[in-house]
Amino acid sequence: MRQNDETLAVSFSTTAKADDQRRVQQNIFARLGVPPGATTSPESLPFHPRDITAGTENELAAIVVGKRDIADLPQAIERLPFFEAGGRAAVELEKWLADNAGQAWEHSWLRIPHAALNAAARITLGSDLAGRRDREDFHVDHGCVRVPASYVLKLALADVLGARDLPGRALLAGQRALGCFLNDNTAPEIISTHIVSGKGGEAPGRAVARENAQRFLLTQLLAAYANEKFDLRASGQELSIYAAPNPPARLKGLSRLLPADAYRDLLMNPCLSGFKDGASKRTYMHVCHETLSRSRMHAGARLMEAGIMKPHVVESMVCDTSLLNNGTHLSLGSLQLGEYLRAQPQPTAVAEEKYLGDLATKIVEHFLPLFVGLYSAAPARLAPADLRPERALGFLPHELGSTHLRLTWQSWKRKAGLLAPLKGDMVPDQRLLDYFAALPSSSSAAAHDGQLGNGERLKAELEAKGLFSRNMTFYTLYRLREFSKMGFTGFEGRHYSLFASLHGDLAPATDLQALITAYAYQCMARGEVLHAHIPDDPDTESERRQMFFAAAIGLPVFYVKRTTRNLFLRRVLAKTQRTRPSKRHTGYFKVYMDDYRNALQRLLLEDGALAETGAGTLADLDARLAAPSERGVSGRLTSAILADLGVKNPMDVDAATFNQAAEQHYRGRLRQQYLEEGLDSAGQSIRQMAQRMPHDPALRRALAALTGGRDAEAFFSEAAHDVRAGTAAPDTLRRLIGLLLLNVEQEERRYAGAI
Repeated sequence: MRQNDETLAVSFSTTAKADDQRRVQQNIFARLGVPPGATTSPESLPFHPRDITAGTENELAAIVVGKRDIADLPQAIERLPFFEAGGRAAVELEKWLADNAGQAWEHSWLRIPHAALNAAARITLGSDLAGRRDREDFHVDHGCVRVPASYVLKLALADVLGARDLPGRALLAGQRALGCFLNDNTAPEIISTHIVSGKGGEAPGRAVARENAQRFLLTQLLAAYANEKFDLRASGQELSIYAAPNPPARLKGLSRLLPADAYRDLLMNPCLSGFKDGASKRTYMHVCHETLSRSRMHAGARLMEAGIMKPHVVESMVCDTSLLNNGTHLSLGSLQLGEYLRAQPQPTAVAEEKYLGDLATKIVEHFLPLFVGLYSAAPARLAPADLRPERALGFLPHELGSTHLRLTWQSWKRKAGLLAPLKGDMVPDQRLLDYFAALPSSSSAAAHDGQLGNGERLKAELEAKGLFSRNMTFYTLYRLREFSKMGFTGFEGRHYSLFASLHGDLAPATDLQALITAYAYQCMARGEVLHAHIPDDPDTESERRQMFFAAAIGLPVFYVKRTTRNLFLRRVLAKTQRTRPSKRHTGYFKVYMDDYRNALQRLLLEDGALAETGAGTLADLDARLAAPSERGVSGRLTSAILADLGVKNPMDVDAATFNQAAEQHYRGRLRQQYLEEGLDSAGQSIRQMAQRMPHDPALRRALAALTGGRDAEAFFSEAAHDVRAGTAAPDTLRRLIGLLLLNVEQEERRYAGAI
């Protein structure tokens, strides 16, 4: 019987009858030890709080402040052949270079005197450059190395580890942390220094936020250390790292002045860290940029096909800047599923994971509008010139079908109002519009039909159309992380832009993502939701995704076909107030976004056991739904930016003014807030380590070595004051970095059950 079930799962077709699909699902869950039907409890399901592992990848922004004749980016532009040759292009670039009163250069590389690096940093650099065909790109005259901002962080950490005064526990944690500082994109990408687990009984959100806050603090300390130890500030270069979701306005302007290949050479990171073959990865990132630029051009053709845009407005050349977008990718894993898959024959494990994972993804996608604007955001003003479909809709022409694209654009024009030609509009999360978030299914290749190899088939088809590359990562809003590839099984949420607070927003967002994922598995375990209930045709897929993008635009309504084949969506709409036939669009229901979000919450609340498990999470969601302007992230970020400007309404200032103020806010007050959260969290961790000292002599000796024998809490308090003031000396910074690394080691031991 078991073998028959396994064979069925491996060879299963999602076009099979619903009863057969239900039987296969319940057989899988039975082997997982989950009781069938209504008896299923949250504690027996994957992704309940004690079952979860979690980690994040944070994409940050970097800026180098320095005079034009010192900073690397302006010098690199001046060396471009067509700039040196003069002409109109050179004149426009000269204007761009001169129009920078703050002398701040986003994503500029830095120049470090080779003599400023200690032996460990030089060894790290040599190892990462070994065998590369592009070594000459990293050397300049006068004995300097030339590297991007993201790699400076890794060099700074290597330098700290090479000081030979760190205790062994911190040193080992630091060596592992070197691999956390990636640079495969335009800006720093930093992954979790350790994976948190629900086994300790703590809500995963709190643990994720604590790790993020302390890792942000570590990043700030490394940047400050580099500024001093590597003589960056002394040489007129000052590095700053911060969180910002949208491409800087100046770099978007630069992209319109440069040939695409020159743009890539200047701004794409060279993939020095985190890859076995960095040169090949660098080539891959160039392919990504070329592909996305081409896809952006094809979006114009899609708009014409949909009857939204006339042919004459298509831009002849596009240098895409979407890789400048920054967000947080939050991955959740299931210990229970991991143990189960490890014990299964490989073909069976892979097939069952894919089948359930794709269905869970489709269920979760219906809930993603809960996160947009409420838990993360990228508020932006659009100028009247930007409120044109070929600019405003970004990659939506590829992500939505023609019908939903037209409905979305018509709703956007109504939302912007009659004054749009004069004032433009305001959106809660522009990043989600300017980012190829999810590949669209076709009639012959589905993104999430549960079948092995579906992603590769879809990428190949999209490549043939010039929209994507089969060599690129599969883009999806909620990405299955496969056990055979990642060593864990779970999902990566790629829908987060910017948090107003790590503890206040990332923590509850993590718990909500976990709750919704557990709900999806509960629906599958009970046989309530099958692949047959959420068809994989392009129109049905577009229909469920339109709500997500509508939330990013800030649309108050969206439209669902009255004869929709999506039975799960029908289930949600049955609980949605004010759902009624549309007078404007025959054959469609008009659905209010606020009511739809409340209906999603109601689904979670009505499941008593699940609601009890996530009571605090749902209470937080309720507060955000009740007062989105005051409690939601988009509202709070917008209010903070407006406070900086001294106005009350974003439409009272022009788009350029608002967006520039947003960038300044992220670099200033928000960066400082994240720093304070990191210092507060680190202070609590040091207090806990001090309390464990009597029971751990090795820990006592490590703390004494890092603090010079002083009381750990007193030392940290004084050092934190210097960090806030920007006056911390390299020795102080090195000791603080050591304390953070020591805490990483302690956290790793705690999750392993050693303490």
